[in-house]
Amino acid sequence: MAQKKLNKTTKAALLLLLFIGPAAVFYFLIYAGVHKVNRLKFYGPKITETKTVRGGTVTDTIYHQIPKFTLTAIPSDLNFNSKNLEGRLYLGHFLDAALLNEVPKEVVYAASEILPEFPELYWITFWKHADSSKIQYILPSEKTRKLNGADARWIELYGNDSLIQSLQTEGFFKTDPNYPEPFDPSSVVLIDKEGRIRSYFNPVKQGEISNIKKEILLLYKEYELAYKTHRFIEFN
Repeated sequence: MAQKKLNKTTKAALLLLLFIGPAAVFYFLIYAGVHKVNRLKFYGPKITETKTVRGGTVTDTIYHQIPKFTLTAIPSDLNFNSKNLEGRLYLGHFLDAALLNEVPKEVVYAASEILPEFPELYWITFWKHADSSKIQYILPSEKTRKLNGADARWIELYGNDSLIQSLQTEGFFKTDPNYPEPFDPSSVVLIDKEGRIRSYFNPVKQGEISNIKKEILLLYKEYELAYKTHRFIEFN
């Protein structure tokens, strides 16, 4: 009789362990300790700072951020500044009104494939050498039907040419002098919620849209993990 009770107790304990064990492991991995996850690369110059925290030495890396700006939105002619993008993921790219007066169809196609899939993502087009009368705001493709209202998150901007040129060279395409990586200035740039450069893609190249979708998802996962844990995350 005692043996039967012991067997029942053992079985109950094993069942409890089977249910609780995986949950405990999950909690430990997610909510405790240092987490190691894959993440997107940071682009542009960076500064390494060493400081003392609670008697220990901590090394912190400060990554390049897009400079602040104020420009004019098309077609509203209202001011739009970088504060509108704080805390948001967005894609930025540059066009020259001296060479064309509408968004290339490859860019339109890329936006129509990406924006509806990511409802919090913005797309910012910076026009050089432009004013609102020179640019056709109507997007040049039937593919825009796929935007389904997401075009409200596609902002076209123009303004001071020197500022826009500086944004392009010293902001979105500024390279790390220690690891110079030349990028095609027609590339679209993925910017994170802190204004840091996380990826580049060329909408003309085959497979690039699929790749950037995966990278946007990975970036969302970075923020999701950081939000859930409120712990230090060590990225590979």
